[in-house]
Amino acid sequence: MSTSQSRLPAIIFRYAWRLAVILLAIWLIRFTLRSSDADILSDIRQADWYLLGLAVVIYGVIQLLAVWRWQLLMDVQGMHLPLHLAFRLTMIGNFFSMFIPGSVSGDVLKIAYAGRCFPGRNTGIALTVLLDRIIGLAAVFFAAFLATISNLDRLRELFTQHPTLGLAIIAVNAGCIVCILAYGLYRCQDYLLALPLLQRTGAAIMRRLPRLLSGILQRLRSALDMYKQRQAVLGVHALISVLIHICNGACFYTIGKALGERAMTAREYLLSTQVAVSTGIIPLTPGGIGTRDAVSAAFFQAFAADPAEVAGSIPVVYSFILLLWGVIAAGVFICSPALRQLSTTEQRSGGDALDN
Repeated sequence: MSTSQSRLPAIIFRYAWRLAVILLAIWLIRFTLRSSDADILSDIRQADWYLLGLAVVIYGVIQLLAVWRWQLLMDVQGMHLPLHLAFRLTMIGNFFSMFIPGSVSGDVLKIAYAGRCFPGRNTGIALTVLLDRIIGLAAVFFAAFLATISNLDRLRELFTQHPTLGLAIIAVNAGCIVCILAYGLYRCQDYLLALPLLQRTGAAIMRRLPRLLSGILQRLRSALDMYKQRQAVLGVHALISVLIHICNGACFYTIGKALGERAMTAREYLLSTQVAVSTGIIPLTPGGIGTRDAVSAAFFQAFAADPAEVAGSIPVVYSFILLLWGVIAAGVFICSPALRQLSTTEQRSGGDALDN
């Protein structure tokens, strides 16, 4: 059997999976619009285009903040990426994650290209990307916690009339508690790793691992130690991440006002969007499109958006803005021949970004 024939089932599965997740996203968007009887085209035609433009700008600010927080983590390890290059890599990573699910990961592409700028530092770069994701995830839960606190007067009614949404609020706040406990363990790691039982267990595990994997873990540990002395950087990163999610709420709020919604308060938008963004983290659809729309629309309906039909239009317009920025990212990718060549190379090699 030839190599191309042996790879045929994997190729078929890859493209079938891509098609499946895209169809799921489309179905969820249609469900979101139908559940609120939204007429998305009519709502957009009658919208305040200045406010819609402002929402597009707000999402652009979110992209810049994401670039800034990654640069902070890179700087700790002495790897200083220019703003324009970090912005290009972030945008292109978003493009791959959103438009080409199942292809080479946008994060892997960022690691591989940044590795060309800093030869032999792929493990450290991978750690910055991983930390960026982990702290960003914790910030989603923390922003949801702040939004929950700001809506304490509405929670009893929400839990009584919409128990499923109440469970979602409980879940994201539980996620916040788990993240706090995980950070506590991280801060106590020196004490925990000094315990004889854990030392023996860790040494036994490392001896049984393949040499390549144990070497990667040791390099990750060394890179992670750099951040122990730079807790302020991690704190600033966390604050930027929380600000990003507050900006997400502001983007939804601006879209709502552009479409004529006049009943919901800013804090209700904030709670709705933070829980919805948390569900969008689950990789069911590209960029969380569809899942985030359905959850946020359910919250808008629970908070009695007025007129009621825009409850479905607001999150779908937000997804349109994400797609618009994805198209801009595609333009950046097209204008970056070195990145196009690298993405092809990574796909052929399986995307091993920790080989240095």
